[in-house]
Amino acid sequence: MYRLPLAISLQKTDDLIQTLKTEFGLGPQEVSRANKLMASDLPPLVRPEIISFVFGISYSLLLSMSRNPENYYRTYKIKKYGGGTRQIEAPRRFLKLVQRWIYDYILGRVNMPISVHGFVLGKDIFSNVRVHLDSRNIMVVDIRGFFPSIGSKRVWHVFRELGFPVKVANRLTGLCTFQGRLPQGAPTSPALANIIFSPVDIDLVHLAEEWECNYTRYADDLVFSGTRVFSKGDVAHIAEILSKSGFTINVKKSRIIGSGGRQMIAGLVANQKGFPPREKRMGWRALFHQATLYPTKYKGQGSRLAGIAAFVNNYDKALAQEYKQIAKKIMELE
Repeated sequence: MYRLPLAISLQKTDDLIQTLKTEFGLGPQEVSRANKLMASDLPPLVRPEIISFVFGISYSLLLSMSRNPENYYRTYKIKKYGGGTRQIEAPRRFLKLVQRWIYDYILGRVNMPISVHGFVLGKDIFSNVRVHLDSRNIMVVDIRGFFPSIGSKRVWHVFRELGFPVKVANRLTGLCTFQGRLPQGAPTSPALANIIFSPVDIDLVHLAEEWECNYTRYADDLVFSGTRVFSKGDVAHIAEILSKSGFTINVKKSRIIGSGGRQMIAGLVANQKGFPPREKRMGWRALFHQATLYPTKYKGQGSRLAGIAAFVNNYDKALAQEYKQIAKKIMELE
């Protein structure tokens, strides 16, 4: 993904602090705070104006994006797996680049509990499901409206706890929220949700230890597995823990599955080696077979086929190579 070029380097600490001191007339306390932020591997944003200075943009533009985010988003709905729709609030190009910078230089540097697999570097739905392979029983609990349930105040506290001054936290919060909450579509939302939910993750890890079972979370899916015979009472207990932190569960999407049932976790089947469902794999096989026979019919779908091939590479590298070659031939027609 394209990264926003910075007007100044964040690599040389002494030079950067001196530049900011000269440019903004920073006082001793601000210099001290800037050094502390840099020592924590965070950018020295001790004044909101420094955010715009780093990017080489006007402060008025930064204020506009922070105070009037509705002008910098487009909203649309997509169909949800299993029925219904989900509203997506996608930031427009420049705001998205700024948010990506906030993720790269601030949020992405916060360590997450080992149980978290969603939107964490080096982890994915496959690492998530591997924890639960061959488990006798599985319980999946879904969080209702995960991103939208997190308001601006909680986001503001994240930036304050990282060490940023109040005014800087105000601007960063405005750049990462929409209509007073986390938007479903901003690159900063998953990381902020993970940070805010991490104390609950720790509570649930302790609960899993008490139950002598495994626990992981991928985005809004909480998964417990082991020999324990899970019950509706267990689901209610988890709901109580979540409610204390302002979250609710989606009872309809929460489920308990024994070893005899298909143990679906985030689109993968735990009792089928963590592969996608057989019908999906067969559908992909048929799709690539047709693309081989009638390549011109699939002109313009090369990127889609390449995306499927990249996904398949997570569990079958030989088949993925076959799919990649087919996708490459389709893309050559475009």
